[in-house]
Amino acid sequence: MIAFTPRGGAVPHATPSDAPFDETEPTSLEEVRERIDAIDAGLTALLADRQRLVRAAAAFKKDEDAVRAPARVERVVAAARERAAGAGLSPAVAEAVWRAMIGAFVEFELAEHRRTGAENEDGDGAENGAGAENEDGAENEDGAENEDGAENGAGDGTS
Repeated sequence: MIAFTPRGGAVPHATPSDAPFDETEPTSLEEVRERIDAIDAGLTALLADRQRLVRAAAAFKKDEDAVRAPARVERVVAAARERAAGAGLSPAVAEAVWRAMIGAFVEFELAEHRRTGAENEDGDGAENGAGAENEDGAENEDGAENEDGAENGAGDGTS
């Protein structure tokens, strides 16, 4: 498994194989909460990096359908369920978390897609695949697919 380092700094245990697992039982609610807070700090750094990549992905997508990409969503959720089962996490919990995360990132990416499309429609001459228009003002809808059949980009905020 590849370890990722968020732009803001290193995450000491970015992969399950690298993660130090404290097998001792917590002795107090305070200790439980401290451990959860430490995990949450690592998740926040990883989510910030994911957001940066989602923002970048918006520029590669031709339209909002490419952002939503429901087939990609289902593949990502299925992969999360599989990884969860292997890691001792309830697949149902993993699915709920991933669907919530993906939904939030889809909304973020749609806003980014609209923003970058609007910036490039104001006559600044910049070219941008996201929201780009033809000379007649019609949006490009090439329907191009990737090798895996997903339309125009990684899709759906899963990037």
